[in-house]
Amino acid sequence: MKKIYLITIGVCIFIACIWLTVKKYYRPSQPTYSISRNIQYSFTIRNTTNSMVKEAEFWAYAPVKQTGTQCCGRLESSHPCRLITDDSGNQILHFTFDNIAPYTTRIISIKADLLVSVKPNPIPVRNPQSFLRTEKYIESDDPSLRNLALKLKARESLKTAEKVFHWVANNIRHAGYLKNDRGALYALKNKVGDCTEFMYLFAALCRANGIPARCIAGYICRESSPLKPTGYHNWAEFYEDGTWRIADPQNRVFMKDHSNYIAMKLLKGSPDNASLQFNRFRVKGRGLTAKMNMS
Repeated sequence: MKKIYLITIGVCIFIACIWLTVKKYYRPSQPTYSISRNIQYSFTIRNTTNSMVKEAEFWAYAPVKQTGTQCCGRLESSHPCRLITDDSGNQILHFTFDNIAPYTTRIISIKADLLVSVKPNPIPVRNPQSFLRTEKYIESDDPSLRNLALKLKARESLKTAEKVFHWVANNIRHAGYLKNDRGALYALKNKVGDCTEFMYLFAALCRANGIPARCIAGYICRESSPLKPTGYHNWAEFYEDGTWRIADPQNRVFMKDHSNYIAMKLLKGSPDNASLQFNRFRVKGRGLTAKMNMS
């Protein structure tokens, strides 16, 4: 018994030594964003009436705080504002103005310091089911869409996502900009759409195959530069091997060029705060209009 006792003590000491060594030298890998990128964009708010607008509000998206390939640091704006984070993790800048005179304008400028990554960093998903369910524009439970998803299903989820990507890229015709969203089912039935419909259909087919997928709005920036309204773009991401990976079937980009994609908005069909659901920007005030400037 004494011998067994001594052996047990020795094993415990050995395991403790290994654990202390691991604890001392091992550090969990931290997200790495090694490329600096600076973006800027601006908006013009105009009072189109002959009356004073005493109270005005304006909302605009800032880059998403963090994704697998993007980390947003310092934000600067030409006017004081309040930073809001919605239930999807988006960053929204809220501006308020007093007494905008008749026929005058206000120009709002925003600058953002970003760090981006060539390869996606690990990003845990708190609620995977939220990226698998059907929702507005992502009709993943529709029978015709599910039938196609079944035909594209492979043994491995990554191969399935790749087959979905190629099918959407090869079978949907790009129609140029469409003012209103149509959704995945429209794209499937009509075989046409803009980048938004490419995005929705890819996400819906992935979800129908049990692959978490989400939709993103933003810009493609290969270097630091001003953002232009004509560069606004939609793409999708699917969750594979612990992180989100890019799929942009309209531009035929699959799991590459991650550092070129700047996410401004993670799209969600039914946000908890509906008042924060808008496209690129929103203005409130009688007779006010707003537009994003070209530079």
